[in-house]
Amino acid sequence: MGYDENVKAGQPFYVRDSNLEFQLKIVKPFVGTVNISPKTMFNVYVMTAAGDPLTDVVYSILYSGTVTVPQSCEINAGQTILVNFGALYSGNFNHAGQKPEGVRAKKFSVPVKCSGLDSQVNLTMRLIATPDSHVPQAIASDNADVGVVVETDEGNALIPNDVQSVAPFITDSAGRANITLQAYPVSTTGETPAEGAFTALASLRVDFD
Repeated sequence: MGYDENVKAGQPFYVRDSNLEFQLKIVKPFVGTVNISPKTMFNVYVMTAAGDPLTDVVYSILYSGTVTVPQSCEINAGQTILVNFGALYSGNFNHAGQKPEGVRAKKFSVPVKCSGLDSQVNLTMRLIATPDSHVPQAIASDNADVGVVVETDEGNALIPNDVQSVAPFITDSAGRANITLQAYPVSTTGETPAEGAFTALASLRVDFD
């Protein structure tokens, strides 16, 4: 870029560009691969006099590429975690937002194995699920009067789909961690639920902190 006498004369001219530095800033963490489709960074035009309209493109600088994050984590070796609350008395589901009298939270372990890590890493785990319409901190079940609350081992509720409601943990040098969570059923309406089995489904998500 610059000035060249050959432009006025309509003769070939050299393009002298160097030391172009392109920096890419990642503003949102991700895992996996992101493809960047070709995009124009800028165009270089030729003018024979100051004030000429920018119509004749000499060349364009474009960029494209692929950004790959090699780190990944697997929860419970990809298998479903089942939490069975056993037999419950429907008559005890009589206070909305509370677990039935005499019911204790059921603890369960969530093993995590991450790959592509060079050292211990700070991670968080959160809950992805359909929240109950009456008790939003509970996962909705197929029984409208019953929901399920999931908590950290310290008793902090993991609110479904809340990015701020997380269970922090640290992997060991091999990329492994074992997180203890607990869950319990709650009444969502204060009404006695229909008798029979109920099911609530949720996914666990791991994010790099």
